[in-house]
Amino acid sequence: MRVRFLLPHKFMFVGLLLVVLGVISAYTRFYLGIKPSFLTIPVFTIYSSFIDTKTFQIITNNISEEIVILLLLIGLLLINFSKEKFEDDIVDHFRFKALLYSVLINSILLLLSTVFIYGLAFISILSINIFSQLFIYQIFFRIFIIVNKRN
Repeated sequence: MRVRFLLPHKFMFVGLLLVVLGVISAYTRFYLGIKPSFLTIPVFTIYSSFIDTKTFQIITNNISEEIVILLLLIGLLLINFSKEKFEDDIVDHFRFKALLYSVLINSILLLLSTVFIYGLAFISILSINIFSQLFIYQIFFRIFIIVNKRN
């Protein structure tokens, strides 16, 4: 069965560029601790709970974390939903297997995290979980493609 909702292959390169920019931004923001002041801007919030709880209003926020999330998420989505150069039923089968494995492994990791990780560290795990399934999917999909090419 052919998957018909995939993006053209060229979107994979755009996705790769966004992921690289996202990783660099994440390193700069979270490892180096840099929050550029020009990214502190007024934004509309539906719900914000930091010091005060605010709903449906304009707040001032540094959007560096949001930029990291958007770059990584959009990049991974573009990579995962872009066609390969040569799409056939075998590639469709690999996509399905990679999806099953990624859901299973991501769920197991989340269950183990729930049992063994507590406090703010668990919130960090949940933040990473936004991307982990897309990343795990891509790892399995690439492994299946590489093993198939060798055989």
